[in-house]
Amino acid sequence: MVETTLDQNAQKVTEQHLTDDHTDLLVVGGDGTVNEAVNGMGSHTPALSILSSGTGNDFIKNIELGNNIDEQLDTALNGQLIDIDLGLCNRRKFLNGVGLGFDGQIVRDMLHRKTWLTGHAAYYYHVLRILASYQERTFEFSLDNNPHQKDLILMTIGNGTTFGGGFKLTPDAKLDDGLLDVCLIGAISAARRFLNVPRLSNGTHLKLKEIEVIQTKTLEIKENPLLEGHIDGEYLGKPPFSISLLPKALKVRVRK
Repeated sequence: MVETTLDQNAQKVTEQHLTDDHTDLLVVGGDGTVNEAVNGMGSHTPALSILSSGTGNDFIKNIELGNNIDEQLDTALNGQLIDIDLGLCNRRKFLNGVGLGFDGQIVRDMLHRKTWLTGHAAYYYHVLRILASYQERTFEFSLDNNPHQKDLILMTIGNGTTFGGGFKLTPDAKLDDGLLDVCLIGAISAARRFLNVPRLSNGTHLKLKEIEVIQTKTLEIKENPLLEGHIDGEYLGKPPFSISLLPKALKVRVRK
């Protein structure tokens, strides 16, 4: 076992220690650590096992690992293998998704505005702090080479279903269908934003007229200095972003 540090992240550790002789990679951590480890795999992609110990742990909400450390260890040792898609954003792999606009701003703010809260509570705090004041931005993007321009509060590109420790922004997304689910939230009043936050947690927000979900294989987002982005819950920066999918590119161990 190799421990990661601030100076030597999981991507570097994986690059340095993973060899063609390894059949499995066990990652202890949350979404960010798992993302780094997967990006450190290179061309050799052994089976991925996860012991969850992060703050949001959104990716594992798409799969069954077990409810405690003993069950997750059993899964890592004896679990069955499934093949899942990987996303690709500007040549960086992602398992769960990419977000721009409001949720990208939340991730950026969490880097610079510390709170004693952790996990979903910390994310929820930042959501409520800027929810009323955040203004929609103009997004210029192409879905499977079809150009669009929309004024949006956020755009979430989901390989998985859940973001921010519990918001089901793309509730119908599947890890193995060869498609990305893109959630678009348009202009919505401050009052309706607060009233409908619970819908984002239970995945019923798709009924709102300001929201639509579109499936695509590729997505191009043009440069915009007003937009912030995240990838698997880690700050990504500003577009342009070129996003695509690698079908069935990763093997993951899950409970039988």
